[in-house]
Amino acid sequence: MLELLRSVFGQYWPQLTWKLYYWFFSPTKVTLALLVVAAVALIAAKPRYRRRMVLASLTLLMTYLFVLSPLFSIPATALLSSFVPPDTGGSADAIVVLARTRRVQGDRYNTALDMVAEGRSPNLLIMGRSQGGDVLKALDQRDLSPNLMLSAVCVETTKQEAESAAAALGTRGLKRIILITDTPHMLRAWLTFKGLGFAVVPHSEPLPAEVGKRERSLLAIREYLGLVSYAGLGRFQGKSAATLPEVAKEMAEVFPADRCFMTAEQIRQAFAMS
Repeated sequence: MLELLRSVFGQYWPQLTWKLYYWFFSPTKVTLALLVVAAVALIAAKPRYRRRMVLASLTLLMTYLFVLSPLFSIPATALLSSFVPPDTGGSADAIVVLARTRRVQGDRYNTALDMVAEGRSPNLLIMGRSQGGDVLKALDQRDLSPNLMLSAVCVETTKQEAESAAAALGTRGLKRIILITDTPHMLRAWLTFKGLGFAVVPHSEPLPAEVGKRERSLLAIREYLGLVSYAGLGRFQGKSAATLPEVAKEMAEVFPADRCFMTAEQIRQAFAMS
């Protein structure tokens, strides 16, 4: 029963959190909703409950406005990053770049290509089909070899990104990775990849300057909720690097190479046909 609940929760939780994220991103909608609740309480609630409901609605409104301010977004994001060790340099078996929407992805792909050029790792795993195409173009422009690049195309969540990395890298004995994602997302991503047995060097990319304080706050809140949900679902349970090949073998069946990964040549062919 517990496993069934975990499965259902894990399936629908990402969509729910993104829907809430976009709803809370509109102060007008949230403010109007809370004011409507307060107005209904004034009209319809019994006298002994009326004041409590109005106060609760106004308190929620003030809390929401505080959460959208820099007074919340800056320390909330800083707290997330405080638990993540810094990237001290050095080589790795592979560089793994997690996907984000273009609005918040920042300069992560150029950072990854800089690492390839510096010789930190020749192996590059890009999450996302379109992202893989963009990186391939950048590799060509910088005259870097794309032969050791893979694009994972069957991923939607951080969990799937970690599992697909196990399928693509763990089966080849590649255990030490440089993990690139944005600062708010890094803690959950780092713990998830470690939980599968990877030796992870986290490299956090700052959010772009055009991402405002409101959006930074909501991204941080979503990550706190994600940390709680992932911990409850057992996705941070630590495994040693010795168990990664076992995990990789299992994940290779979930993310088959012929359907869920594209090489540079396959990406070229796909773009040529489109």
